[in-house]
Amino acid sequence: MVPAPDQTAAAEAARAAAGLLKAGKPAEAERLLKAALAGNGVGALPWTLLAKAQQMQSAFGAMAESAATARGIAPGDERLQDLELEALVLKGDIAGARERITGLAWDEDGAPERLGRLAEVAVQIADYELAEHLLQRACAAAPLDPRFRFNLAAAEVALGKLEAAETNLLAAIAARPDDGDAWYNLATLRRQMPERNHVAELEATLARLAGRPGEFAARFALAKELEDLGEHAACFAQLEKGNALRRAGMQYRVEDDVRTMRRIEAVFADDYLAAGEAGFAEAAPIFVTGMPRSGTTLVDRIFASHPEVESVGEVNDLALATMEETGAVASKDALIEASARTAPERIGANYARRMQWRAPAARRTVDKTPLNFLYLGLIARALPKATIVHVRRDPMDIAFAVYKTLFRMGYPFAYSLDDISEYLIAKHRLMAHWRGVLGDRLVEIDYEVLVTEQEPDSRRLLAAAGLPWDSAVLDFHTAQSPSATASAAQVRQPIHSRSVGAWKRHEAQLAG
Repeated sequence: MVPAPDQTAAAEAARAAAGLLKAGKPAEAERLLKAALAGNGVGALPWTLLAKAQQMQSAFGAMAESAATARGIAPGDERLQDLELEALVLKGDIAGARERITGLAWDEDGAPERLGRLAEVAVQIADYELAEHLLQRACAAAPLDPRFRFNLAAAEVALGKLEAAETNLLAAIAARPDDGDAWYNLATLRRQMPERNHVAELEATLARLAGRPGEFAARFALAKELEDLGEHAACFAQLEKGNALRRAGMQYRVEDDVRTMRRIEAVFADDYLAAGEAGFAEAAPIFVTGMPRSGTTLVDRIFASHPEVESVGEVNDLALATMEETGAVASKDALIEASARTAPERIGANYARRMQWRAPAARRTVDKTPLNFLYLGLIARALPKATIVHVRRDPMDIAFAVYKTLFRMGYPFAYSLDDISEYLIAKHRLMAHWRGVLGDRLVEIDYEVLVTEQEPDSRRLLAAAGLPWDSAVLDFHTAQSPSATASAAQVRQPIHSRSVGAWKRHEAQLAG
């Protein structure tokens, strides 16, 4: 049978568009595909390619519509289901993504691989209860597969179910004894004691893992347990080896980040903040920024314990909202400049819409993405009623805390003391710039003061955000809301100052 003319045109357009996408020409591919899709009866491929072309141009709303059309043509195609879910997440339509995940999960016959993939998307939208449920089903269907036990444990940590997480991590390790990531997660669940630790098992594991992919994670795990046991020299020796292995596998130049921060400083100067165009004044989000491991999670939990506030955790909604409103750009520098030219009201409204999708019942939201300190000038213009908090901490304590943490995503500077130092210096310079241009809009809190003067600083934080005092914020550690940061286990504990000056136990190594 000879294909209908519109099908033939669509097939030819799809082939040509695929080549254009590969060549980095998404706008040309989009024009070609839209012309071919004006007819009827075409298959899912052109719509799929159109969605990908729109994604490359940060047109996430249009991407979601095209992906939904493709999925509607072939509803059983898991790749198209996943493409639509990706589009909904990028668009910020958390409720839509949750609805699709739930519908697909109920349609499943218990296939563990599919349930596990849907659980990954549930984690992306910070629905850890849904992820937990899906992974429990996956574990029931494949009880011997350690991957589902590992991921279930991660969801349980976020939900504060630390004992259940330990049980599942032990099961994962029993099935896969050389899983360095599982050992690391297990080590971070609690403070290890002389009578109860995994040092011997980790040393045996490292003897088997020498030169293999899981080695660096296992070294981070052993370092954590040795630190708990007070064996600080041995701890640092493991950290040096683990970080060196991790850094060797990365293509990262701290100079690029330093240059980006200088460019931000130049573009978002006094004249940008003094410009007359107003931002989106109908929302008053709270931003908690700072270096990772500086205390941002603690401040976030204080805010989130207030009855009028809900935390959305660490999200990339501000960056995605900016990208969506500026459109396609060719580089970081181009994005910085385009974001300064874009109407701040549009960026603010886009971000506020995403927060409404994430926390529809909340009067106020708190976004504790640490590296939002890069966007403070943009935040101040785009969201004039936003509360901007910057958490400070002794840079030596930050450096050591970052160096000893194995991050799952982001923070590529974390695995070299030289990189950490260069990044901290650049960040210090940028924050000095923000102080100068933002003035009283910038609320700064010192970690060392907060952990010793909890109530006065908590009162100052709430007052800065225009929130009435509520003593519930002093008991933040009892809150049941999820936390998926590197501090997820620590935030379930009362406030303490044990980490203040922790770097001094390694002063000789850090000085070298």
